[in-house]
Amino acid sequence: MWRTLGMNATVYGPVARTHQVAPTEQRIPGAPRIWGTPHDDNAGLLGGIAGHAGVFSTPGDLAVYAQRLLAAHSDGDDHGLGEWLRSSLIPQAQIEPGLDRGLSWILAAGGRVAYHHGFTGTSLYLAPETGRYLVICTNAVYHGNARTKIAPLRALALKTISAT
Repeated sequence: MWRTLGMNATVYGPVARTHQVAPTEQRIPGAPRIWGTPHDDNAGLLGGIAGHAGVFSTPGDLAVYAQRLLAAHSDGDDHGLGEWLRSSLIPQAQIEPGLDRGLSWILAAGGRVAYHHGFTGTSLYLAPETGRYLVICTNAVYHGNARTKIAPLRALALKTISAT
């Protein structure tokens, strides 16, 4: 599916350990870092691939994905993406006032922004009405669990993409 969307660097893991693949955390002192496999115990038990973990990508490919989603949403269907995105932006459950859970997304700014955060720090923000997107790729678990340290960056990203 990824290649049909023009995302030539995106694959399901596990992937080979190369300079193009960032290592993540070192779970056991002295042991090698996790590298090329999902940073998720459940995915690990499933051989490295699960519906919720195991995709390896690049900022460029994530930008292509965001552009294709937004174009399909506004112009018409593209491999079913437009209908999927429209359906996934329907609030399913309230998280807290101002934040709802859609299918695959957290919905903010009155439903004008949809975003998804990955465990290691990757984030994708979409603003379908304005056609804007924002991609953040981090390795927030490289030096231990520092995901809380990227909270200000994620808050700034949401504020920026929510601005009209």
